Amino acid sequence: MEIGALIGDRWTGIPAVVAGLAEAALADAEIAWSFMIDTVEVPRRLVEHMLARRSGADAARVLATLAWRQGEIPRATADRAAGLYTNIKPVRRFFPREAMIVYDLSPLLVPHLHAEASVAWFADHVRGDIESSEHVFCISRATRDDVRAYFRMAPHRLSVITPGVAFDPAELSEARVATAGDSCEPYVAIVGTLEPRKNGRIMLDHLARDPAFADRYRLVFIGPDGWLDEKARLLAAAEQAGVPRDRVVFTGYVAQSGKLALMLNAAFCVYPSVFEGYGLPVLEAAALAKLTVCSDRTAMPEVAPAASIFFDPYDVASLGAALAQAEARLAAAPPCLSLADLTERAAALSPARAYPPIARWVLGR
Repeated sequence: MEIGALIGDRWTGIPAVVAGLAEAALADAEIAWSFMIDTVEVPRRLVEHMLARRSGADAARVLATLAWRQGEIPRATADRAAGLYTNIKPVRRFFPREAMIVYDLSPLLVPHLHAEASVAWFADHVRGDIESSEHVFCISRATRDDVRAYFRMAPHRLSVITPGVAFDPAELSEARVATAGDSCEPYVAIVGTLEPRKNGRIMLDHLARDPAFADRYRLVFIGPDGWLDEKARLLAAAEQAGVPRDRVVFTGYVAQSGKLALMLNAAFCVYPSVFEGYGLPVLEAAALAKLTVCSDRTAMPEVAPAASIFFDPYDVASLGAALAQAEARLAAAPPCLSLADLTERAAALSPARAYPPIARWVLGR
């Protein structure tokens, strides 16, 4: 299993999916999994250390030492193995059987929402990666359908794996403590990296049409800065809409317990993205018993439909109607759940649920 996505200390999105798969693989007594970054084998104890710390910040330094001391996986070993690439394929046809995970084709399908360099790199690599794979795992039905349509893949070479969420009990407890006591001023949470594809601008367009909404709720954007200077665009849109600066808050990157506390305290969440391979923040909100006003495009209707109110992400009026429905449902919303209830909800949505189709492919079943 190639786990290069775990290098770094911010495990959201793809790294969160890969971490869940690695944990499931470590627990599987039927398959003798080994792990690699690029073509260098990573000791299981290091993988376990990374998963325990929920960080791969030290992995790059250790990897350099391993690459120098042991080199790449021996040819004789690779020839007896199957290889799963959990993100990109740093090499192709290194193993006799190879599979990969595709999260979305957005750099090809909505290139204007990505940095030019990212689009060029993706376009140069994705076809060869897919064509050199015996099997392709997709994180949603929408992504599977895109891969099948654009790369003319036979249905038997495609499977859907369903991502999950994992809340550390200590972090969840810390978040619950942070939400106890006096309630704060009402706000809605918009979770995700600041980038054009996430479509945060539509919330500010709504405020231009309904400025009273900003009187009732602050907008809290939870997530790190991304690309194409999206934060500056959002600030300019807020100014253009006449929204007071203190009604729009950008948290930047926050640790998991802080993010959970912000989501738990929110009146509800908003996820206005125009294109997603899945949409983990929607699943996180559902696990926390939070309602999400959610875009109705691509994979997002698959994630948590019972906990979502859908709208057209290109139509401000549609967003306004969905927000009105969310406000109407707040009065009937249950109180914040207990720690035990939240833990139970999250356990039912474990990242391990993505693993069984991969295990079946490895075993040839």
